[in-house]
Amino acid sequence: MILQTYFIKEILRAFGMIIGGLISIYLSTRFATYLGQAAEGKIAADYIFRLISLKMVISLKDLIPMSLYLGVFSAVIRMQRDFELTAMRAAGGGHNLLISAALKLGAIAAVIVGVVTLYAEPRAELTLIEIRNQTENEATIAGVKAGRFKELSGGKHIFYAETVAADERTLENTFVQTQNTANIGLMRSSDAYVETDAKSKDRFAVFLDGISYAGMPGALDYVITRFSRYALRIDNSSPQGLTHNVNYIYTTELFKFRGPTYSAEIQWRLAAPIATLLLPILAILIGLSSRGSSWYLGLITAVSVYFVYSNILGVGKSLMKKGILIPGIGLWAVHLTLIAIMVGLLLIQRRPSGVRRRARQELLRAPRIR
Repeated sequence: MILQTYFIKEILRAFGMIIGGLISIYLSTRFATYLGQAAEGKIAADYIFRLISLKMVISLKDLIPMSLYLGVFSAVIRMQRDFELTAMRAAGGGHNLLISAALKLGAIAAVIVGVVTLYAEPRAELTLIEIRNQTENEATIAGVKAGRFKELSGGKHIFYAETVAADERTLENTFVQTQNTANIGLMRSSDAYVETDAKSKDRFAVFLDGISYAGMPGALDYVITRFSRYALRIDNSSPQGLTHNVNYIYTTELFKFRGPTYSAEIQWRLAAPIATLLLPILAILIGLSSRGSSWYLGLITAVSVYFVYSNILGVGKSLMKKGILIPGIGLWAVHLTLIAIMVGLLLIQRRPSGVRRRARQELLRAPRIR
């Protein structure tokens, strides 16, 4: 029990360092991406940290299995290099001890990953889409920088604001050019903001206390209009019916549907926790196969196997959706193949032939007593 606890602590130490580094890289990359989108007016700046938090929750389904897998491999390599595994074997701790410790950690991690993939991820993904759709009106204003021209609605409207108010949602001294096949319109106003219609969900730029000019260049029949409030639609309504997309359907609802698409989605969500349980055992077997200075070859093998396994799962999901791979086989065949490989490695490493051969060679080298 003491040896197993020590091995678990070594795994957790390596796991903490790896997942901490991956999370830092992920957060910095996501923050830079969302900051750029906010500057372009694609999302509202006020929601950046909420978006990052939701994405972070979703990414745990990938970060936890990978970090645990590499953490177990690193712990095995380190203990093998310092001959600690040799001492553990001498004390009666062999494959059973290592695999038992990895299974305990893998089971806990699999539960966490399962909660993410089966419960949190579809809700988080749906929330992300809803946030984007609901805050695009704020993003349009937030993306406008004072003294710069901005295109709206695919270039149909050219927007300019002299200054942005302190609330960062109201523009002051605005100018708009609208162009279509019929005529060209110019508009200026003292203030402007964006609002969304409660029924149609269309977005409108609302201008206050201004004047507009409509007509064709060179013509004398320009229409001049003074207004106290003018609404200009700048975009169509947000996408509807997101809950019908299989990626956003709650797991409990997925079982009510029949078809390859739904079966593929169910097995895909179960694949992450299953992989989280199996990969630590594979890391132990690969680590034990890497001896001496060839540990880096074991690392290359471990990383390669991880990505091959992940890619095959992705290919299997696509084949299931297309109906090429029947649900009865589905992704279960990939998991069973990995289990078969691990059993094969375990049998090879535990077979006594190698031990007997070395003992026989030592006996032959020993001096004979006459």
